[in-house]
Amino acid sequence: MQLNLIEKFIIIALNAKKGKFVIDSLSLHYGIAGAILLELSEMNKIEIEKKRLILIDDKFTNDEVINASLKIIKKSTKKRTAKYWVNKIGNSASRYKKQILKDLSEKNVLNIHQKSYFFGLFNFYSYPLIDRKYKDEIVDHLLEIVLDNKKTDLESLLLLSLLNSSKLSRTLFANKKDYRVANKRIKELTKDIVISDAVQKTLKEIQTAVLVATTSAFLAATSSST
Repeated sequence: MQLNLIEKFIIIALNAKKGKFVIDSLSLHYGIAGAILLELSEMNKIEIEKKRLILIDDKFTNDEVINASLKIIKKSTKKRTAKYWVNKIGNSASRYKKQILKDLSEKNVLNIHQKSYFFGLFNFYSYPLIDRKYKDEIVDHLLEIVLDNKKTDLESLLLLSLLNSSKLSRTLFANKKDYRVANKRIKELTKDIVISDAVQKTLKEIQTAVLVATTSAFLAATSSST
């Protein structure tokens, strides 16, 4: 089954059995924003020029999330930074998340469960995977790249950089030693893999923007709880 980078990010972010997300909602939403931008980059629809995100192909696809993002970027009267778009898309990511989960449900990757309490006043959702092999295959491939030096590809590199900046890599590398090795290896891969200057620049800007957004959100949440 063909899954895009955005869908793979969501699957990794889910607990396969419980169907709950393993990172906080703010980190998840900014991660989704980063995944959308990286997917647009992989599709050669955007690039970074003088620190500004440039739309180079605004043709719609058969993906509703991609099309909605293209519309937002196209509407902007100014050329904005990756940081701006991570925040802009991240702040609306709950509706993107809903569509991504719906698409994965239609592909029979996961189920959407709803529980209502107090006569329907409160609704809680979970998204258990129908078969955890979908997550296992993605995760095993990434672990082989990072820990066993298996040859990587552009999408896996983009996904690894996103997981690292959105705090999800900590769920993949629970062992502290493996986590340190992973951090170092991901940085090396970003430098060593043969990709164009435009993609390299875009990857760096989006990765930094997601890291700043998630860190800021974490610090804000921590300060408000003290």
